[in-house]
Amino acid sequence: MIEHNKNFILIDAAFPHIGKKIRLFWGNPEFVALMDELQQNKRGAPRQGFPIDIARALDDLDSEHGLAFPELARKCDMWGL
Repeated sequence: MIEHNKNFILIDAAFPHIGKKIRLFWGNPEFVALMDELQQNKRGAPRQGFPIDIARALDDLDSEHGLAFPELARKCDMWGL
């Protein structure tokens, strides 16, 4: 269950609105799109970004999702590899 994941707990405590989306999309194709949205600035305006511990937790959670749901794993990473 995602609610017991240490990375989810960290993210949810700091950003409950993001935690709500992660909980909703966990195990679904929309999770990959959510991670892309959170990890890349597509708004075209400068953004502050996440604190480093949250950024790492998001990256780890993204990787964990790919391992738990290989059929939903992204075909390449953000670098196009």
